[in-house]
Amino acid sequence: MKQRKALLVGLLGLCTLFVYSAIWWYKFQSDLKNETNRGYMPIGHLMIMLVPVVNIIYYFVWICQVDSKLTFLGAPKGNRAFLYVLLSLIGLGFIVVFPLIQSKANNIGLIEIRSKTKEEVRTDKYAKYFNSEKK
Repeated sequence: MKQRKALLVGLLGLCTLFVYSAIWWYKFQSDLKNETNRGYMPIGHLMIMLVPVVNIIYYFVWICQVDSKLTFLGAPKGNRAFLYVLLSLIGLGFIVVFPLIQSKANNIGLIEIRSKTKEEVRTDKYAKYFNSEKK
């Protein structure tokens, strides 16, 4: 998943009157689709969000499912879906929930990296080059 500054996601969303939030959602969903190979293509998500009433229901379903998908990819465990729904109900969905989701996505794989020594990380970093020479 692409690392993005979580605070910037909320601030840019607010400053651009949520146009950036739609762009972030598209890019985030694209990253999530590429990592998990599950779900709709990002354009499908945006099309669903254009349908009145359906978009509200779909938004809440999406924020509940995205937390489990991120945990599946290796983000720290802990179900935040209830928090996401609660914040969205009081009107802080795009301003606070999206940065929280991005923050959780930024933590994917950090647990594995912290547990490795510097030599193991260096070996992993260059492994693709060494493996391609052997073929």
